[in-house]
Amino acid sequence: MIKFYQSTSEDKRMYYASKCLEKYGLERVKSPIRADFVFCPINAKDISDYYPLPVLAGNIDEKENVFDYVKDECFALENAFFTAQGAIAEATAASEKSLVSSAILLLGFGRISRALLSFLLPVTRDITVCARNDLQRKNASLLGAETLDFSKLDDLKHYDFIFNTVPHPILCRNELKSLKDDCTVIDLASFPGGVDNHFASLLGVNLVIARGLPGKYFPKSSGELTAKTVIKILKREEII
Repeated sequence: MIKFYQSTSEDKRMYYASKCLEKYGLERVKSPIRADFVFCPINAKDISDYYPLPVLAGNIDEKENVFDYVKDECFALENAFFTAQGAIAEATAASEKSLVSSAILLLGFGRISRALLSFLLPVTRDITVCARNDLQRKNASLLGAETLDFSKLDDLKHYDFIFNTVPHPILCRNELKSLKDDCTVIDLASFPGGVDNHFASLLGVNLVIARGLPGKYFPKSSGELTAKTVIKILKREEII
């Protein structure tokens, strides 16, 4: 029987992932000395402690015997939908407005924004996607959204909600000054994000920095997805 060591028990998503791995027939052990591989959370630290055992973790630099399950395309796609659903929950909690019939701006059009668009189109047709790539704008347009280029991102007073997925400065002083008073901004981008937090605070912008949403809102679903991806990698690398 293949044995694994789980590096942390504090992450609820890891708890469910480990339970799922056990259902696949793997055995969890209490010491890495007895393990065939080590299972770590997203953004794990000090994974070098476990070499030369195979290590599976998220958002890490892959090298020999170190595998990043977040880079799996199927994982990334499904996880984007978890993130999008969590983002809608964050927006709903942060605003006194409904998303229904609201004017919404999506900054960037990667996996998360595409998932957001699919969730939001049934409740409002006033959705604009801002993307640099012509093909992304064309795809968004064909799906039913208005589109614009980042060079035209100067007057934002039309929007009730803005979801940012771009991990570099997009909403800076001038853009933030153009927001309507009751606009809610949800920054989903990885650090440092796409919003100037200093000016957002000075201007009283209703800003929510929302990261790690799958683990926060859907630890069971997210954990099971992680376990399935881990099994996939273990089979690919002939560890099991």
